[in-house]
Amino acid sequence: MKILYFGTVCDPATYDRRLTGCRTKPSVAPVVFENALLSGFYQNGAEVEIHSYPMIPAFPDSRMLHFGGTEEALPGGYTCRWLNTVNLPVLRQLSRRADACRILRQWMKANASDGIVFTYAIPPFFAKDVLHYAKKYGVKAVAIIPDLLRDMYLNEAPSLKTMLKQWYIRPTLQAQGDYDGYIYLTEAMHDVVAPDKPYIVMEGIANLTDAVADPCEKASPRAVMYAGMLHEKYGILNLVDAFERLETDAELWLFGNGTAVPEIERRAAKNPRIRWFGTVPRSEILMRERQAAVLVNPRDAGEAFTEFSFPSKTIEYMLSGTPLVTTRLKGIPAEYFEYVIPAGSGTTEELADGLRRALEMDDAQRADFGERARQFVTGHKNARHQAARILAFLEEIRHDTAH
Repeated sequence: MKILYFGTVCDPATYDRRLTGCRTKPSVAPVVFENALLSGFYQNGAEVEIHSYPMIPAFPDSRMLHFGGTEEALPGGYTCRWLNTVNLPVLRQLSRRADACRILRQWMKANASDGIVFTYAIPPFFAKDVLHYAKKYGVKAVAIIPDLLRDMYLNEAPSLKTMLKQWYIRPTLQAQGDYDGYIYLTEAMHDVVAPDKPYIVMEGIANLTDAVADPCEKASPRAVMYAGMLHEKYGILNLVDAFERLETDAELWLFGNGTAVPEIERRAAKNPRIRWFGTVPRSEILMRERQAAVLVNPRDAGEAFTEFSFPSKTIEYMLSGTPLVTTRLKGIPAEYFEYVIPAGSGTTEELADGLRRALEMDDAQRADFGERARQFVTGHKNARHQAARILAFLEEIRHDTAH
């Protein structure tokens, strides 16, 4: 079986350099996830041709007017080619689509008998082209769904630009159920995207290059840490409130950007134990996660969207060997809660209680608790194991004549 892959994957170090000087900083989470996925494909000996459209902001938010057409090595073993991109609004979608359609036609002509097209998410700029050429050449198309397309712009303030973006994805929403198979991060996604199509659930992947087993000197004073999008809807201000209720000398470390930043800065000005670091390279995030005493995900479990998401930071945090306090999100399978400290639905009181229990452990207890979590994800959620499940599913879809 040969696989033609389209996604946003690229070398993380290259991505960091390309984002230097950009006015906006896209999330690095998709790049991390895709590299782990493709590393697993490589470990299983899969034959994959990779084409990428990295999420670099359009000019003038970035200084690049054009990129693509070149190949780069990925950490997991493959190389990928960046799609030719004229990096201006509208033109970026059109130029990428033209390049992707050319690749689709050529590849499908050559691999119609034993190929499968695999996309990361449902890419609005050429999803209909994927489906058109797959049908024309008799090739099966499969997508991995990290987030619901309908929720793509939920975090953006209402504006004409946001309305245009929502109009842009509307045709893709109508076509998202036309793929031949799906890999979802949560079970609930199945009923929304394509309830009548084959699927498997694969909530996340442990990238073992992040799993450093060597001891790390913990920060003094102790630190409670969160890294990610700093939006109110993600429970960030509940976390700040919960932390301020604790009678402790620990610090609260917050990394990232979002709508909650002005309030965080106001709180930090009054309380020096609250520290906001902004957006920093992923290498620093991974180091800080190991230095912290406690990691936390305060996302409100009552929010409807949590049923459809498995936070990528869950596995990343567990890989660090530092104990994780997390709310009981519907998208997190029950087996994980044997290895984390639950904080209910994420109210201020529940978060404060979870943090208190974690901080009341002595150093040895925290180290043991974190190590058990690290061993769980490295043993059961590693890239080779998760990718093997996906590859077996792709083989089933390729031979399924009913779809």
